[in-house]
Amino acid sequence: MRRSRFALLALAVLVPLLLVPQPASAEVTELGWPYPPTNMDAYAGHALPTCNPTAKPGPLRLRDFLNFWYGSHSAGITRACDGSSSYHIEGRALDYGVANTDPAAQSIINFMLAGDEYGNPHARARRWGLEEIIWIPPGRSGNHIWKSYDNPAAGFQPCPNCSGDHSTHIHFSFSRAGAQKQTTWHTTGDNVRTAACGGGTVTVKYWTYPSGFGPLKHVRSITGPLGNYTTQAALHSSPWQVFTALGPTNVFADSPVSALYTARAFRGSCIITL
Repeated sequence: MRRSRFALLALAVLVPLLLVPQPASAEVTELGWPYPPTNMDAYAGHALPTCNPTAKPGPLRLRDFLNFWYGSHSAGITRACDGSSSYHIEGRALDYGVANTDPAAQSIINFMLAGDEYGNPHARARRWGLEEIIWIPPGRSGNHIWKSYDNPAAGFQPCPNCSGDHSTHIHFSFSRAGAQKQTTWHTTGDNVRTAACGGGTVTVKYWTYPSGFGPLKHVRSITGPLGNYTTQAALHSSPWQVFTALGPTNVFADSPVSALYTARAFRGSCIITL
């Protein structure tokens, strides 16, 4: 699986930005991991489902995400209201049809429950807004459950009350925020700016996110006739720079700059206002 890593380092107070030291193989993907280390979601609480069996956008997004990375698998989101406490009756659950004997299943579990390099445990599960994950881990018998709201550090625990055979699929339950794509996996998205430069169109994609230094703008890719720079490492070593009016300071193109003042990406006479 393609992964991306970068670290965020606080700078001196007189400099209006944070510098990002670059690991050798930094990559930021269209699928959006990792995010800046700010605004980590809290563990989702326990919100019992109500009858509203329409597929919510969070489970739909996770289905498409997993299909992209692991190939197409069967998936189920909704279920008719039957008086049960299944998250499917509210359309905020995903049954993803990968068997526990398939190495992809363990890979998905590892991906969702891994901590990040900033010390946040279960980082992706929290950013997706997951309340529960149910499956049967290899070598164990019976359904097991991970709960965001009940000792998540304990990992998967036996769940005799979890109905169905979860050796054939992984069940994901979402918080209402996660189901509506209101968690940080979805909300820290790309802004896009374009400009005519170099005989064509240059496209700059960047994040805007809050920090202890105020809102920041952070370029994540620059593409076009002047070259394609789609990883943080490539941006760092590219001819592009970024600028903020609070300074002024010109820095590497992968460096977050203040969003409170005019910010630009530039290369010679090619200037794109962020």
